[in-house]
Amino acid sequence: MFDVISIGSGVVDILVKPEKMKISREWLKVERAAKGEVKEALITSGGGATNSAVGMARLGLKTACVAQIGGDLLGNYVMADLEKDKVEGSMIVRSKKDETDFAVILVGDDGSRSILVNRGKERLEEKDIQWGKIKKTKWFYISSLEGNVDLLEKLVGLAVENKIKVALNPGNRELKKRERLMPIINQVDFLLLNKTEAEMLTEKKLEDGKFWSRLVGYGAKMVAVTNGRRGAHLLTATSHFYCPIINHHPMDETGAGDSFGSAVTAALVHGLTAEKALDWGMKNAASVVAYMGAKQGLLKLNQIRK
Repeated sequence: MFDVISIGSGVVDILVKPEKMKISREWLKVERAAKGEVKEALITSGGGATNSAVGMARLGLKTACVAQIGGDLLGNYVMADLEKDKVEGSMIVRSKKDETDFAVILVGDDGSRSILVNRGKERLEEKDIQWGKIKKTKWFYISSLEGNVDLLEKLVGLAVENKIKVALNPGNRELKKRERLMPIINQVDFLLLNKTEAEMLTEKKLEDGKFWSRLVGYGAKMVAVTNGRRGAHLLTATSHFYCPIINHHPMDETGAGDSFGSAVTAALVHGLTAEKALDWGMKNAASVVAYMGAKQGLLKLNQIRK
């Protein structure tokens, strides 16, 4: 029996912080035809499923990961990275026809980043899931399925049938299928969105007076909205909590959302209150953005309890 099975994407992240890069509100720029130096770099596993699985494993949960990666050397790297944190990887699909997805992430001195993603031809499909095995868990943590709403429907349906709780962090391609997503959200225990995603789902701006009531009205038992450097909100049907950011000088914002969501979910699995779950989420995110990459700064249970 697992505490949580994290389902979504597995990739390799290649992070680069150039010595010379121009930063504006809209752009991270490097000079054309220049051969600049890199002052810091990191290669690590990434993607919503692996980031969240490691985050929850470090917070004391027995965790498994379900994702589709290639049968190549990058795929081996992902598997080795998960093994370091004792995340069960036997349900990960190793494709013989496709290479592992990867992302090149340019990181600015202010912690901002731009991400270039190379996606393969394949994605996680219904045939890839070990349906009998994934029933043996208390929670699902489902991140982006690359627009595969059919699979999302079946996963949440299985969860409802087997009294498995669901945390959902949908990607843009799921959110674009809004009408199909709505009845799924109604079955979710914890819905995680950033500000842009929440505005896309509600078709309202955060400043709109109807924004919060509409979001809660979709039926998820708990909803979190992260808003970058303006903090995060966590809501239930009867309460609304807000917390400002803790780290005002981030080194790299990659993985902030995954670290927040995995810590909130871990707190709920441990039986903590919504307010304490928000506190865990903000602490974990603050630690992650103090390091390069989405995993280096993930807190352990004894650290987040302080």
